[in-house]
Amino acid sequence: MGCSKRTGGLRSSHQTNGIQPGPCPFNHETGQFECPPPTEIVCIKVDKVYESCRKVEMNTDITDLRREAEGEVIEAECKDVQLVVDEDHPFICEKIANTNRVRVSFFYRFRFKFEDQEGVKTFTSEPIFVQKTVFMDRADEKDLVAQCEVFLECVECFVSGFQEVTCCIGKLIVFKLVALVQLLVPAYGFCPEPDLCPQVEAECPEFDPGWPPFPPQEEVNG
Repeated sequence: MGCSKRTGGLRSSHQTNGIQPGPCPFNHETGQFECPPPTEIVCIKVDKVYESCRKVEMNTDITDLRREAEGEVIEAECKDVQLVVDEDHPFICEKIANTNRVRVSFFYRFRFKFEDQEGVKTFTSEPIFVQKTVFMDRADEKDLVAQCEVFLECVECFVSGFQEVTCCIGKLIVFKLVALVQLLVPAYGFCPEPDLCPQVEAECPEFDPGWPPFPPQEEVNG
């Protein structure tokens, strides 16, 4: 018995009527993007955000390279910065009981390249601890859950001493109070079937030798 495409599973009573993901068509007469009316009203289960705020910081991390550098540090350049999350370095986002405050605590590490008298080297920092607390009006409501999102960027690293490098680390922290709810939203049915994925090219090119195969020709001295 051969393999066949499955046609069962979830069904929708409405078609998409040609509606595709992306911006709505632009109406040149009104100068606005206008979508056609939805084909159905559906009930979806999602996290609804009831309150949110953001905290933006630029911090300097100074690194003493006396143990790593040979002679003077000539140049430095950012590589990356990332969260460190494991058993010893937990990411914690929590409401502080009986208050209107939300607290996040996390660890991150950064890497940079530097050039000394021996050449180019890479430095990786130890995990660095961060803890931030913000005020949120509805944090004391028991049905709302705290969510925290952290975005990090190594903006710049520069030589700040004979064997010292300073890195500017940008931190964007988004705090949210959410609850899992069921919402009614307009919809156009299920998404259309996506296109087939492109075929992956073979690593080696095709071999197309000339014919007939001639043996290597000896060079003839003039």
